[in-house]
Amino acid sequence: MHARYADGRAAIFSDVDVELTPEKLFIRHGARTIDWDYADLARADDDNGRIVLRQKRKPDTGARLMLGGWYDDELKAVAPHLMKPRAQGVEGRLTVAALVTAAWSLAGAFLVGIPFAADPLARAMPEKYRTQIADISWTQVNNFTVQCPDSDDAAQILNDLAYRIMERSNVAERDEIWITIADADFPNAFALPDNSIIVTDELIGMAEQPDELVGVLAHEIAHIEHNHIMKNVIRQIGAGIFFDVVFGGAGAGQAIAIASVNLAGLRYSRGDESDADARGMDYLDAAGISTAGIARMFDRFEAYTEAEGAGDIPTMLSSHPASRERAIAARARAREGLPPSLSARDWRIVQQACGGADTLNEDAAPAAD
Repeated sequence: MHARYADGRAAIFSDVDVELTPEKLFIRHGARTIDWDYADLARADDDNGRIVLRQKRKPDTGARLMLGGWYDDELKAVAPHLMKPRAQGVEGRLTVAALVTAAWSLAGAFLVGIPFAADPLARAMPEKYRTQIADISWTQVNNFTVQCPDSDDAAQILNDLAYRIMERSNVAERDEIWITIADADFPNAFALPDNSIIVTDELIGMAEQPDELVGVLAHEIAHIEHNHIMKNVIRQIGAGIFFDVVFGGAGAGQAIAIASVNLAGLRYSRGDESDADARGMDYLDAAGISTAGIARMFDRFEAYTEAEGAGDIPTMLSSHPASRERAIAARARAREGLPPSLSARDWRIVQQACGGADTLNEDAAPAAD
């Protein structure tokens, strides 16, 4: 049977052959054969006339399998849970009632100013819309970065360290957060709506010590824990998605609003930045990592923006509050005599991701939001 498949690296669907066996779904994409367990699958089509499947793994890889309507009976026979109304994106009555109640309570705030209602609306956003926004974000990321094929070991080291930090501070999202190293021509790190964190090889290359890089990661984890990313998205896409999604509009406004998400245009508020700074340093303190590292990164970022300017960097980050103030605050909390966050061996592996060298390139400096 024929279907269409996108691997998540680009929003392009290709023709593939699909076999539905009692145990698994098999996708034959050129010379590759991909198998998906039915238990790990979810619908991503919102009952739009075509069956679109995705894996429920975190973070969402963006891979999608689009089936025609003639698959209904076959899919129902092997994976009946995927054919239920809730699986197709139809919200249950309690969810709808909660959203409508929240909508009326927030309507006044939206009419006065969207920022005041961004946080509660972001928390009430249905998962299907979060997924759509995350897909768009990943498509944009893929336009200005390249996934590094040699970065698996380095990414695992960073993810293990991040998990240890989150576990010490009891971060509820610790099982959902995943760090990916990408090849890009600018130093940066940023979080996406699906709780992914992208770290560029340039940022790794500019860090002299592992504590400096880990300080940036802690800051991004704090943005995720406090839901700053979705709040930022809500502020950008505005009232269109609010009234169309929450009040059950025809879908055009919601579709336009979601499609208008612009990664480069998102900026955290001064309050969100200060919040992430403080919480990120809480993580470091709890994990026995000095905040002196993130202070040094703030210094370099300030020098970098003064020398080069950061206006053209596609990023979700901003420089508020001023990096000098942030560096001073981080140094005030720094403790001496703490061991480095990574061993020399692990740090060397991280530095070599994406073909990176072990030595510092003095022509650029790392960025932290």
